[in-house]
Amino acid sequence: MLAYAIAKMDGIQGYSGWRWIFIIEGLFTIVIAVASKFLIVDWPEESTFLNDQERVLLLYRLSEDRGEAKMDRLDSSARKRVFSDIKLYLG
Repeated sequence: MLAYAIAKMDGIQGYSGWRWIFIIEGLFTIVIAVASKFLIVDWPEESTFLNDQERVLLLYRLSEDRGEAKMDRLDSSARKRVFSDIKLYLG
């Protein structure tokens, strides 16, 4: 329904209705993305909406879920390993 209403803007400022759909919805997406950058917490340790007990429980669950996995840098040997993995191209 929103796209139908925006499409009725056909001819305003010399743009077609379909262009207005992309312009308005694209601007909305950009505004949401910029706001999300500042509102979404990166790490549980930095969250302000969790109390201490919830934070400890969350960190425990994350460590149990992670298992042996760890975050590494993407160095040249890792890059070679990633790009030579056939599953990447088949998936």
